[in-house]
Amino acid sequence: MRAKKKLSLMLAAAFALMPLPAMLDAQASPSHGGHTLQAVPTAAHVQVNRAGVAINGVMKSAIDPIRVGGMYYVPFKEIARILDYDDVRYNYSTKTYTATDGSATVKVTIGSSSALKGDEHVHVDPPKFINGTTYLSLGSVGAVFNTYTWFKAENGSIQVQLPARQYKVQAGDTLWEVAQAHHTTIAAVRAANNLTTDSLTPGQMLRVPPEYQTREMEPVRQSSPTPSQQNTATPVQSSAASAKAQAIISTGKKYMGRPYKFGAKPSEAPARMDCSSFLQYIFQQNGISLPRDSRQQSAVGTRVAKSDLQPGDLVFFKYPERYSDGRVGHVGMYIGNGQMLHTVPKTGVTISKMTSSYWTRNYLYGKRVIK
Repeated sequence: MRAKKKLSLMLAAAFALMPLPAMLDAQASPSHGGHTLQAVPTAAHVQVNRAGVAINGVMKSAIDPIRVGGMYYVPFKEIARILDYDDVRYNYSTKTYTATDGSATVKVTIGSSSALKGDEHVHVDPPKFINGTTYLSLGSVGAVFNTYTWFKAENGSIQVQLPARQYKVQAGDTLWEVAQAHHTTIAAVRAANNLTTDSLTPGQMLRVPPEYQTREMEPVRQSSPTPSQQNTATPVQSSAASAKAQAIISTGKKYMGRPYKFGAKPSEAPARMDCSSFLQYIFQQNGISLPRDSRQQSAVGTRVAKSDLQPGDLVFFKYPERYSDGRVGHVGMYIGNGQMLHTVPKTGVTISKMTSSYWTRNYLYGKRVIK
């Protein structure tokens, strides 16, 4: 008995003299489904004073950044919601966050150097999970959310330029990928930056080509389109499709004036909706399922020429005041006579003339989903 006690004391003394390992954090919730925890060292991070977040010079909120290896990181969920990506979800099995503002859905995975902006892969600094919070570097915030985001040392704030007019090159970026992510051409990126070489360096600053040189025509499909998908829709709707369209339009008009909310959760409909959740809701009320965001909605149905639009067709537009990558940024439903039913921030659900200069200038294409 004495021998065992003596051995225990010796082991305890030896352990006390050993250097402590770096602090560890888990990459998954220890209380969720018994997933195996992956511990990562986090001792290198430094907590930074709480920082205000200004969008285009206007203070919007505050956030708690950290610094890792000289780079600033911010909590992913908080920065997403500040940027109006209000519907944020987490998948414990894949350690992946998804967030949408109603126009596009972004996905970031803890520890991964690749993220999704819509269906496009972008390079990021691997998000870090520290003390129960997932952090994204400021450069990666720009890549994922189409902003230019930086730390302003003079007043300790996080500054956001939206839409982005600059892009900070991420590790792994090629000139072709930068052009693709901004829905423009390599030649346009070269010209905007007076580039004499196609080689890029992480941290290099690039000017985003002017808005008129960025234009997304249709998101890439997961598989090659069938011949029917490549063709445009016929100018004439069937009587059944026409009746269905009128029913959906009648449903939508019931919500005239309902307030707009960027990235509204589907559960908030019909009290608060963004452009895509509004259409998703009223189509669902009439037995037709649509994807969640406007970019996803623009990838379904059959292309229809603008001159052949029929009531019930979806119409897609750029939103240059918010996105500099030329993406599908807004969706409405054509209701005839050059008008569309949609929802926008200032008025909520409303009817607008597509013939106005603004909507004409930013029109992309129409799709028919009612058969």
